[in-house]
Amino acid sequence: MVLGEGSVFAALLVLGLHRLERNMRRERVRLARERNMLLGVTHELKTPLASVQLGVDTLRRLALSDEERNAVLENMQSGVRDLERRVEDMLVATRLQRQPEVRAEVFSWGIMVQEALGRTAGVADGRVRLEGPLRDADEVRGDRALWTLAVSNVLENALKYSEGEVTVRANVDSEEARVEVEDQGAGIALEDRQAALSPFVRLQEEGAGTGLGLHLVAQTADLHGARVEMKSLRPAGFVVRLVWPQPH
Repeated sequence: MVLGEGSVFAALLVLGLHRLERNMRRERVRLARERNMLLGVTHELKTPLASVQLGVDTLRRLALSDEERNAVLENMQSGVRDLERRVEDMLVATRLQRQPEVRAEVFSWGIMVQEALGRTAGVADGRVRLEGPLRDADEVRGDRALWTLAVSNVLENALKYSEGEVTVRANVDSEEARVEVEDQGAGIALEDRQAALSPFVRLQEEGAGTGLGLHLVAQTADLHGARVEMKSLRPAGFVVRLVWPQPH
């Protein structure tokens, strides 16, 4: 009997130690993730802050013509917009790390896409063409803010890394809600597509941005049970497609 009780105690002890080790491993992963996020935030905020600081120093020290002053102020304003976008992306990334489930609300898929287009109006410069039966009454249930940011990030990438027209197609039916962004650029190489969905990854180092755009797209899709599809076109062009199966 003593041996039996000892065996049970030993088994419980081993089980407890196993659970403790597993919890400690999860905590180490969480802390490492948050530390990497903090390092990434620090790095990503330096560039727009430096741009604004350079503009302030220039205005203080130099006697500029009206044209030169306007150019410096425009550069500073661009830096502020860049900083605002980076902070927003990072806040959303932090929210997604801590958010276990969707903040669901019923919203119009069509109006959401229009809002995403509006967010990029300043850089679109007439290059965006909208196709498809986009209706305000096409309703879905999910996190509207996340979807708006996700679609605008896909569109912004297409505008930034390609030239020429960018086509947006969106629709909802009984099976799924879809958004497709097609550009005329080289796109992302097949071997780089998985890495592009990771946080703080920029495949073109000279490019601006947080390196969070496609990561937030992937996180939003995952949270909603959707998927991100990428496809290279021939002879040129690239498509990013968000496909969200709808409940019956």
